[in-house]
Amino acid sequence: MKKETLIAITLIVVALLVFAAYQISSSPATASKEKTVRDGSKVQVEYIGMLEPKYGNLVFDTSMYEVAINNDTYPKVATFRIHDKSVYKPLMVHVGKPSEGTYKQVVKGFSEGLIGMKVGETRTITVPPKEGYGMGDPSLIKTLPLVENVRMRETYSRPQFSAYFTESPHVGMVVEHPVYHWPMIVENVFDNYVVVRNNPGFNRTYSMDSWDIKVLGIDSTADNGNGTIEIRHLLTKDDMFRIKGTGYVNGKEKTYILTDVNETAGTYTIDYNDVTQGRTLVFRVKLVSIDAY
Repeated sequence: MKKETLIAITLIVVALLVFAAYQISSSPATASKEKTVRDGSKVQVEYIGMLEPKYGNLVFDTSMYEVAINNDTYPKVATFRIHDKSVYKPLMVHVGKPSEGTYKQVVKGFSEGLIGMKVGETRTITVPPKEGYGMGDPSLIKTLPLVENVRMRETYSRPQFSAYFTESPHVGMVVEHPVYHWPMIVENVFDNYVVVRNNPGFNRTYSMDSWDIKVLGIDSTADNGNGTIEIRHLLTKDDMFRIKGTGYVNGKEKTYILTDVNETAGTYTIDYNDVTQGRTLVFRVKLVSIDAY
């Protein structure tokens, strides 16, 4: 065999070996070894946290400013807060582990849902209460009637009257009810207390701090002559999680959210727990980076 022919054959063999090596390095089997999130990884994610679909997919938290300010596409729960734009950035997570530096520990269901993700992948993670923020305190959930009776006459101590109405009382004085915002008339003033008569209009609607009420009836002879006013809270299922208010729990002012309206039972429910407690949550997550594998 001529020397030139041998050299040519050798070059062809080398070229084939190089091509084969390239094919192997770029084959699906090798690509499948791309890094994925595992227990202990340190990652960065963008996310939208929502209530489950039966509650309207209302957003309660997000890492993205564009989502935070867009209420048309991403309607929010009443307790949602918009922060300064600089606050919005990918969440740094220490998967399945305690917080370490800027990498935070997150609830079990969220953390486990990240495992197996690749950079750039988007995933929907459903987190039940037991793997999320728990059930909350049942004593902080109050179910109340949609229709109720309010006493026509109320008694205030002199200090209470001054605190509520910032004026000294006199007979015939007209003030505004601190809760229902209808007119009240001072009927009697004594040394230590003041008697005030609620004086709303029949069939009139009044605005409380968080929602409206309607006066259904007025009976001045009921309750042993003290009189009663029948009102209805004008709430519907469309208001669920979209209305918040404040009340007092163990003497401390606390925020509640409207979580249920049951017109068949004639009740509504307010919950002083955090909105994330006692409910299944849905997170739409995009993996931005794996910083430590």
